[in-house]
Amino acid sequence: MEESKNRLTIFKYNAILSILFFLSSTFYMGVQIKNYNFSDYTISQLSYFLNRDQLSVFNFLFFIKSFLDLSFAYYVFKFYNLRLKTLPALTLLIAILSFGLLGFFPTNQFFLIHLTIFVVTFFSWIFSQYTLSKLTNDENFVHFSKILILVEFITANIFLFFNYFNAISETVFCLLIFVWLTIFIGRYLK
Repeated sequence: MEESKNRLTIFKYNAILSILFFLSSTFYMGVQIKNYNFSDYTISQLSYFLNRDQLSVFNFLFFIKSFLDLSFAYYVFKFYNLRLKTLPALTLLIAILSFGLLGFFPTNQFFLIHLTIFVVTFFSWIFSQYTLSKLTNDENFVHFSKILILVEFITANIFLFFNYFNAISETVFCLLIFVWLTIFIGRYLK
């Protein structure tokens, strides 16, 4: 039983690893592409500049991140004894699976579908942050999560309002999620 628990413990860090993996991989690809600029294009818009082989690798990055996130979700479900029908489980799964769908619908081929999936991913992640924070039964963490969600929402709207939505703004958003996940995992998944 203890050995099984130890193997499962590896999964709890996969959400953090997935963010680092995804950002570093897309950054590496972005600097390799001559006409791509992080301040002019989103991470997804990198697909406009990739050849067929590069696009396959790029799309696969979304699947790898989602797979790592799914293993994190599995750990959270086991840790909190969540069933799939619960709000925290559903919102987390929607966020993870919708992010993975972005790999099936690259923005250079399916702009409207990609945008719709992106919006679903954004809001489902925000809702999952809140619902997961409620599981901790720590009002300070719930309050912190509400503030961080507000910061994420305001930041996203400012970037959109000033038409500055690009890979840099997406990285800022990912880093805010990274901070939240680090606290959630470090304090509440022991």
